[in-house]
Amino acid sequence: MCEKCVELDKKIKHYKAIRSRVTDQMTLEGIAKLLADLQGKKRELHLDPPVTE
Repeated sequence: MCEKCVELDKKIKHYKAIRSRVTDQMTLEGIAKLLADLQGKKRELHLDPPVTE
């Protein structure tokens, strides 16, 4: 796994931990948006296969 993915996974794990302790609906919606954004960034990192020569 690339180093950028490791960092994104740490952030995702952190937000999921916060989400499990929060009951405020607006905060939960914000966390859901953050998680979606982070997961999208992670997918974007690996759209193109690495070029090897």
